Amino acid sequence: MNEREGAMAGGGSARREGTATGPDAGAESTRDSAKIDRACRQLRKDIMEGVYSPNQRLVEAPLTRELGISRNTLRTVMARLEYEGLIVLEPNRGGRVRSFSLEEARDLLRVREVVEALVAGLAAERATEEQRSGLRAVVEEAQAALDADDLMRFTEMNGKFHVDVIEAAGSPKAADVLESLHFPLVKFQFQSVLVPGRKTESLAEHRALMEAIVAGDVEGAERSARQHIQRVRATLDKCGPPVPLPVGR
Repeated sequence: MNEREGAMAGGGSARREGTATGPDAGAESTRDSAKIDRACRQLRKDIMEGVYSPNQRLVEAPLTRELGISRNTLRTVMARLEYEGLIVLEPNRGGRVRSFSLEEARDLLRVREVVEALVAGLAAERATEEQRSGLRAVVEEAQAALDADDLMRFTEMNGKFHVDVIEAAGSPKAADVLESLHFPLVKFQFQSVLVPGRKTESLAEHRALMEAIVAGDVEGAERSARQHIQRVRATLDKCGPPVPLPVGR
């Protein structure tokens, strides 16, 4: 067999084994990457929203069905989420949702207080008129949800308010830091909003922050953001450890 025949034979073998070559290899790699990204976003969202409870084991078989991916892809996804601090991988046992102690939550809130103040100040400095109007609308919708005693809607608006402030700040680096501090507090914050009177206080704190941002008051926005997180921390101290929520699926 000459070199040309050998090369052709080798290429045929690669194709028979399903190994993509040339442009096909790049397309396949892009598809795989997109699939991993989609699965990461979905599993991250489910964990953030409490579909999976702290310490809940993440079983491969149902997860691959729900996410529409292979076991190998799932393992890549879980490795990425472990790096982000959302899950813990254990030898021969798979993954579980990471749980955080009350003391860890307090420490994270101290860090969050500093970053939230920075973001609030930047939002007051950089927000567009459209973003200011959007923040005002979110606060009013939260007020309507509170008046209607619609906890789920109120919680949704509470989260949207923080997202909109981050967007108004226009600082991707600060946004990344806050994202890394979000998950450990979800269960704690959800519990704290159930404390009698806390929903009303939280909305008043958001309104004060919104008004400072709308007015372009950098110092006032920073102060309001700090006070909001300080009160969340004080509420956590009253609540104690979180009550485990029912398993979502």
